[in-house]
Amino acid sequence: MTENLAAPVVVGYDASEPAGTALVWAAREARARGAVLRVVYVREAHDMQLRASPHGADLGERGEAGAWPVVEEAAALARDVAPGLTTETAVEYAPSAAALVGVSGDAGTLVLGASRHGTVHDALRGSVVLQITAHARCPVVVVPFWGAGEDRVVAPDAPVVVGYDGSTPAGLALDSAVETAWTLGRPLRVVVVWRPGFTEWVVSYGPTEHESHDITEADAQPVLRRALDRVEARVAELTGGRGGVEVDGVVHEGQVVRVLEHESRTAERLVLGTRGRGGFASLLLGSATHTLVHTSSCPVTVVRAHG
Repeated sequence: MTENLAAPVVVGYDASEPAGTALVWAAREARARGAVLRVVYVREAHDMQLRASPHGADLGERGEAGAWPVVEEAAALARDVAPGLTTETAVEYAPSAAALVGVSGDAGTLVLGASRHGTVHDALRGSVVLQITAHARCPVVVVPFWGAGEDRVVAPDAPVVVGYDGSTPAGLALDSAVETAWTLGRPLRVVVVWRPGFTEWVVSYGPTEHESHDITEADAQPVLRRALDRVEARVAELTGGRGGVEVDGVVHEGQVVRVLEHESRTAERLVLGTRGRGGFASLLLGSATHTLVHTSSCPVTVVRAHG
């Protein structure tokens, strides 16, 4: 599962400050991709009141006329942030996770807002984000909340960073990262992490999955070489041999989370792979991806392998 670059960018919106940060990021992303931005406001199925009060929050006069004015206001803000952007709006009546997984079916990317300090905001907190990333039918981007009124300054040459370990999910993440770097005109940085004596890998697994992709010191350089060969082939497909992507490959010894947290400080985004499966196990991401979704300094794209 990689991104359909022409498909809509969908953002979950609940009028909170973290959702506002995600909205601004999604608007810029959609404009950069030449895609439509779809703003989705979710109401619980049993919520039949006119007044919009997401998860008990008081929106004051903004919520008096119901959900549609709130989501239309968000779409107008998105167009202000990204002039020329085409927007669509929707109000879904369902539990948050089910609604957003549902609208991911025809999306190129699903964007969610989260707290910068490790707790996901009310509408998308904790297990809800895990459920969405485990079940969504498109890549999911979790955007950190940088503070009220704050915006993250991204250097023009900030790279798209992808963690790679040679597994199938990591390969899909690599493909997605290549497409993103090419579309946005950004460099690509491929990171392979090894640590002797430990079973650590970038790709995330549910608790019933025991297949590992250990990276030893001896493995690291060959794994990186395979990654760079795959990047070269994918770039050739995208460009027809008439262009390129600036690519940097690095090998680090250490803990995956710590290495990628450090990389996230100067990255435009971080791309990770995960293997989603049916049943309860698929509601839980592996510890590396789970942690990085909450602690990364930059947006995290989670690309799920089906099956």
